[in-house]
Amino acid sequence: MQRRWGFKVLGSLQVIDSGRALEIRSAKQRVLLAALLMKANAPVSSYELMEHLWGEEPSGAARATLQTYVMRLRQSLDDLADRKLVRTWPTGYSIHVEDDQLDLLTFQRLRAEARRAPDLETEAALLGEAAALWRGPALDQVSSLRMEQTDVQRLNEQRWEVLERRNDAELQLGRHDKIVDELRSLVAEHPLRERFWYQLMLALHRTGQQAQALDVFRRAGEVLADELGIDPNAELRALHMEVLAGSSAPVPVQAGPSWLPPAVGDFSGRSDEVVRLTAGLRAGGTWTITGPGGVGKTSLAVHCAHLVRDAFPDGQLYLNLRGGEQRPVEPAAALDRLLRGLGVAGGAIPSSVDDRVDLYRDLLSDRRILVVLDNAIGEAQVRPLLPGTSSGAALVTSRAALAGLEAAHVVPLDVLPSADALSLLRAAVGEARCAAEPVAAQAIVTYCGQLPLALRVAAARLVARPHWQLAKLAGRLSDERRRFDELSLGDLDVRASLALSYDGLDETHRRAFRLLSLVDTPDFPAWVASPLLGLDLDDAEDHVEALVDARLVDYAGRDAVGQVRYRLHDLLRAFGREAADEDPSGALKALFERWLDLATRADVELPHQGIRLEPLALERFDLGDAADWFDAEWQNIHAVITQAAALGLGALAAELAIRSSAFCDLRARFDDWEQINEIGLSCAPPERKPILFQQRGILRVRHHDYVDASACFLAAQEGFAAAGDVWGEAYAWYGLGWMHEWSGRSLEAREAHREAMTRFVESGNPHGEIEVLCSLGAIERRAGGLAAAQEYLDRARRVAGQLGDEQSELMATLELGRLHQFTGELQMSADFLRSSLAAAQKLGDPDMAANIRVFLADTLVRSGLADAAEEQLQQAWEFFEEHDDVPGRIWVWRLRSGLAATPEEALRLASLAMDEARKREMDSPPEFGRSLRVLGNALERAGRVDEAREHWRQAEETLTAAGFQAEVDELRLATS
Repeated sequence: MQRRWGFKVLGSLQVIDSGRALEIRSAKQRVLLAALLMKANAPVSSYELMEHLWGEEPSGAARATLQTYVMRLRQSLDDLADRKLVRTWPTGYSIHVEDDQLDLLTFQRLRAEARRAPDLETEAALLGEAAALWRGPALDQVSSLRMEQTDVQRLNEQRWEVLERRNDAELQLGRHDKIVDELRSLVAEHPLRERFWYQLMLALHRTGQQAQALDVFRRAGEVLADELGIDPNAELRALHMEVLAGSSAPVPVQAGPSWLPPAVGDFSGRSDEVVRLTAGLRAGGTWTITGPGGVGKTSLAVHCAHLVRDAFPDGQLYLNLRGGEQRPVEPAAALDRLLRGLGVAGGAIPSSVDDRVDLYRDLLSDRRILVVLDNAIGEAQVRPLLPGTSSGAALVTSRAALAGLEAAHVVPLDVLPSADALSLLRAAVGEARCAAEPVAAQAIVTYCGQLPLALRVAAARLVARPHWQLAKLAGRLSDERRRFDELSLGDLDVRASLALSYDGLDETHRRAFRLLSLVDTPDFPAWVASPLLGLDLDDAEDHVEALVDARLVDYAGRDAVGQVRYRLHDLLRAFGREAADEDPSGALKALFERWLDLATRADVELPHQGIRLEPLALERFDLGDAADWFDAEWQNIHAVITQAAALGLGALAAELAIRSSAFCDLRARFDDWEQINEIGLSCAPPERKPILFQQRGILRVRHHDYVDASACFLAAQEGFAAAGDVWGEAYAWYGLGWMHEWSGRSLEAREAHREAMTRFVESGNPHGEIEVLCSLGAIERRAGGLAAAQEYLDRARRVAGQLGDEQSELMATLELGRLHQFTGELQMSADFLRSSLAAAQKLGDPDMAANIRVFLADTLVRSGLADAAEEQLQQAWEFFEEHDDVPGRIWVWRLRSGLAATPEEALRLASLAMDEARKREMDSPPEFGRSLRVLGNALERAGRVDEAREHWRQAEETLTAAGFQAEVDELRLATS
């Protein structure tokens, strides 16, 4: 009898062998199986599987161990022979099952069918079937942090979404009694899901249990207040009012998402705008509310959205696009959030923005959904988020005019009329208090400039201090030392409300806020206040936390090295700067120097290539991994370099740019590197410019612009020589030799490297000596001097090991791998290259890793391991594509041409490589020669032998002129 396998992940992981449970005892095999089942019938990359098994930094032996686990899993599933279940792909592995063999696939099918159900009865039945598949939390007892943070959370969220939809359907069908008991269990298990509370309350209300329904609202309010510090949402509050009113009329159950913020209880005024917007939204289309910050755009939008909820039974989506903040929400992230709200599983969300837009508009088509996009920064941010049909409507708020938003109806807002402003104050504070002090009430309105946000802040202070007379607040606002003259100006409204919070602080905390507001960084750790205020770290943190309590600073989470981070909203920052009387350059210099000190100490611990600064007597870097710290702090460092230069602190800005170069190189942040290098060169003192030119040369090398790189290295060499800096001049000569190498000028390369070696020895820089030895080894390899190359590289690797120089040891190991490729020792070549790849990954250098993958793929191709080669090429290609690395793509095209299944495909790929190489012929003749050779190979395979021989002849001439004799010999041998 043929065995029938079944798998379950909606609960504990289970394997069923022909109806009997099979236990997979190995924890790692369970993780591997779960990871494959999460993407059943699709390849899962080896890298992703290793992350599931060992985290983000698997050991160098991880790939081999993964292969062992796959073999053992196949053995457990009796799949070693035919491999029908677990299959191997060029990039990883997959598991293949039918829909009825995996509960997850069945669940997904039922969810999809429910959305297409012809009637409510069918929808409820399908959703009930889907919910019944669950036996507990997804993948219970499978130990994988990555899976817990991605797949498990996503699946569990889908479970609750199905239950919510099933409950809605049952309620609409009038089957309230049927689900009450289950809803009681659901609110006990998931007390923070307000939808379950609402459904339980509604079911009790519908069955006449009013007291129990009110008790549910009370308990929900207590839980939400205790756990989250919030009140029940608008939906729960509206139902509460229905129950209190004793209404027996059915409360409509909304089938779609309801994301609107709570309705504004004390909303007043704007009657003309409300009439226009509500009528317009009911008719459909796009409506925009524009005006300055604080004028009440959001309040009006939320108020109108609640008024028209009945016209959008399929749901209301709300999204704050954060246009006023340092980092507005990108369309891709906004679409991700909206698609999830529309029921799309995270794994089903496309990666490209265009595909997300298509899916989003397809889901909105023919559905009555209102989309509220709050605080937009501009048209480009909004356009992808608008519905594509007229069945729904969109409401957008923005400070910008959004005049370029096609077919949008614009509702501009200005300050409130005096009568409406007074009504707002009365609604918030109370009619009695305002009637008792009408003059003071009108004074408050006047001093607040009739701006809604300022009025709301003023009213909030009065509500919080019921013992105050209105005249007291009016008196404070009248004091020019407490109130800004700009308070009555339309676009400065928010500053008025912020002044109230600011005035409540003591002078020390006000000064802390003013100084923090002067810093251009998007966020900051608490220690930033220490050099700003001259305080120790504990006192500095206390000052920042006091500002958090005052709502002037926001908590922003923890960074990669565990530091708590904070941020200032851009409007708060603007207010603080207006209040500041400190000179920015003087106030910030000590802080910028602290950032420079940390960056300098972190820089020492990073790998360097092409220039290593002379050692300094420094305290050891003590904030964790140096690269992780740079990652967490990078946006700030970039901002500090820019701001320091603008404030006239040019030497400091240039030095910070210098000390950040190695990090940019390591993490392939080439655009950022370009920007800070340009700033550094524009303001550096003369003695530091040669270093910046040297770093710019390395950057040009990363972009494969060898002509400009040579010019930069030459400028650096001249500058170092003029300053008598032998250490720096050695690196500049090395850079020039490097460029001669890659441009095919071997004689000039040897001469430049000799100049570099002389100076490295003179200045006592063994790390520089290793770099030259590696380059000389590469030159000899290309020239066919394989014994001399071996001697250079063995010496380089030995010295690097003695010094503990991981970067230099990596380079020596890499070059040895390439050398053994030419000597025909392919297994040894692969071993060296895999070792260097593991080192590059450990250092966190994606650029280096991608290039090593290409060299390793070349060795694997020569070894006849086509599948393994393609796996390396695919991972390298992803990096080259992301960074628009044309030479990298040329390498991949050439190697894939040799692997192609047909002569036509081989010729197509070789032609792609040739076309791009021809454009770079002058910069890199060797790459042109190699591309000629591969195109010749493809032509021969296509039967065009004469053309092939002509291309080989040209390749031989080009490579010979470049001094690449080893490749010439190889070409002659292969084509003779």
